[in-house]
Amino acid sequence: MITTTDKLTELQLELLKSFRFITDEKQLKEVKSLLNFYFREKLDTAILKEENSRNYTASVYQKWLDTVNK
Repeated sequence: MITTTDKLTELQLELLKSFRFITDEKQLKEVKSLLNFYFREKLDTAILKEENSRNYTASVYQKWLDTVNK
């Protein structure tokens, strides 16, 4: 049962409308792959932005790894 706090967003509604055109498992896998790629790109961009704002470099990460692996 959907309550007022469980309403779908506009994006969710649009995705549901689009899914009616998926006719087989292969297409479903392709859509999942596209969505994964999209969100992976968003995450990578956010991480890169944060790394740049904090001046994180490979050497910083290596120091952290060295500290943990001692």
